[in-house]
Amino acid sequence: MSSRVTALAFALAAIALTLAQDLFPAQTWYHGWQYVVFLAIAVLVDLSFAWQARTGTGRRFALAMIGAAAVAVAGLLSGLIGPDTVTVIGTPGTVSPIPDLGVAAFFNPVDPAALTRGGTTITLRRRDGAAVDVGAQPLPFGLAVVFAQPRPAAYVVARDAQGNRLTVTQPTNASFLSPVVLFRQTQSIHDRSFPFDTVAVPALHRVVRVLYFSPADLAAFGRTPASGTNQPAAVLSVADDGGAPQGIALAASGQETTVGGMRLTITLGTYPVLEVASAPQPYALLAGLLLFVVAGGWSLVPSTPSNSQT
Repeated sequence: MSSRVTALAFALAAIALTLAQDLFPAQTWYHGWQYVVFLAIAVLVDLSFAWQARTGTGRRFALAMIGAAAVAVAGLLSGLIGPDTVTVIGTPGTVSPIPDLGVAAFFNPVDPAALTRGGTTITLRRRDGAAVDVGAQPLPFGLAVVFAQPRPAAYVVARDAQGNRLTVTQPTNASFLSPVVLFRQTQSIHDRSFPFDTVAVPALHRVVRVLYFSPADLAAFGRTPASGTNQPAAVLSVADDGGAPQGIALAASGQETTVGGMRLTITLGTYPVLEVASAPQPYALLAGLLLFVVAGGWSLVPSTPSNSQT
């Protein structure tokens, strides 16, 4: 009885850890040696018990252990040889092909109001034209799990002293002409990292470094925007083309700030990125689960002894 309990405990733990890759994807420890070693041990324990119980009344439970081992092998291979999580950052209003999945990701256009609301939907379109909307909930997609993850973003509007709107560019990013800053970089301050990016205003020969602070970050540094609202803010450091400083200011979200001879409005919010994480082979996972449940339930049904004739 003790060996059966041990095999069942390893089976349930291995199934739970394997399913976790689909339910809670993008965890780095799925690719760690501890995770892989435990699943390998679970496979050996369950298959060893199945071999010992292959005859007699234990055959039904042995089949359940084979199903659990199949699930664990699927999780083991995903953790062992599956790729690390990939983050796909797309400029609003553009399409990013993802060859490994055979799809293209459509990133929806956004305005300052939508950025503040923080939508989290990205559309994946297959080669046959079928579209799938991906949100915050993990979605199995072949040998991967995909989901949309909100990240800090900013909509930048620049005007000159007379109020004329100016073109904003992003010289260090692929989204060169987009007014939406996606904070692809980070900057360390006091052993903490903060979202950071750079925009330029060519008409005035200005370069603006934008450093994002959440309300909690502002409270930790003892700073509050002039608006006094519980909203994120940005520190704007302005320099000219030669790198000479032209001013620094703390800008509240959505509020116009005059700095470096410009009038800047930085609307802060979130915009989704697409996360692609490895996942167990779905057919092996489903087949193993089905065998484990059916055979496990069958093993609980008392065997009916055959009547012998005298």
